[in-house]
Amino acid sequence: MQQLLPGYEPTHSEFVDLMTPQERIDRALILLRENEPDDGYYLAFSGGKDSVVIKRLAEMATVKFDAWYNNTTIDPPELVKFIKSHHADVRWNQPKHGSMMARVATKNGLPPTRSMRWCCDEYKEQGGDSRMKIFGVRGAESAARSRRWSEISMDAYKNTAICPIVHWSDAHVWEFIRSENVPYCSLYDEGWTRLGCVGCPLNPQSQAKEFERWPRYRENWKRAIIKNWDAFKDVPRRDGKPRYHAKFKTGDDMWQWWLSTNAPDYFRGDCQSMMLWTSEDGLPFFDPQNSQAIPREALGSATCSTPEENQP
Repeated sequence: MQQLLPGYEPTHSEFVDLMTPQERIDRALILLRENEPDDGYYLAFSGGKDSVVIKRLAEMATVKFDAWYNNTTIDPPELVKFIKSHHADVRWNQPKHGSMMARVATKNGLPPTRSMRWCCDEYKEQGGDSRMKIFGVRGAESAARSRRWSEISMDAYKNTAICPIVHWSDAHVWEFIRSENVPYCSLYDEGWTRLGCVGCPLNPQSQAKEFERWPRYRENWKRAIIKNWDAFKDVPRRDGKPRYHAKFKTGDDMWQWWLSTNAPDYFRGDCQSMMLWTSEDGLPFFDPQNSQAIPREALGSATCSTPEENQP
């Protein structure tokens, strides 16, 4: 590891960045081995670059785990093909509500927006209840993830997740993939940097690029949103007030609003679901030199509330 200037206290990410590649790998392996549960880990696998890294690390650590893919039904076809061909051992969680587009068309409420992504809770965050999980989440992906996640994190239900690459950069991930000869989805070679649900409203710029690449998904989203407007435009909320649907004269108007970057103010909530993980100040930084599993009571908890205006 590189030497630090006297008196300088690096952040967790800076500390990991100063390590050699082998030191980063060893740290991840120790983390996985020292916290291995008796029933094995539940490894959340999406097929993306971070997922293939944590799966390879779990294999290298020789810990017991089973990997699961949540079938959102709107992932890129190339990604689904990659999972089937290179990770046949990964099990699939099938969505209880059927296809995403059928759910968007018939769900009692608005389609997912940038600020209210109920789709994550129903399609991406299922499975592994009460089990210790391995996640490939990384703080480098967003400021929110950097704040909320640590190598050992806990959700509002006090379920624990091990995040062995949370402090890794993109460069660290690709360095590991190349050095270990880990297969990855071909879409990365086309210039895609993150893979996931086609048409996700979180990033309008990425959404436009995705709809250009996979136009059939755009038409499916449009059809589902227009059906949702038609089904609920005249149905009041439980409190008797008109739904947001009533603001639009046509389903196409609501589709055009959904494509824009402006979500309504009263959907500005902090959380999407109870799948809110915490990395509060004071949470212990995993120390492989003192490699004891961190007790759950030291991890704190998170809370989540739903704005009143979000009621159906």
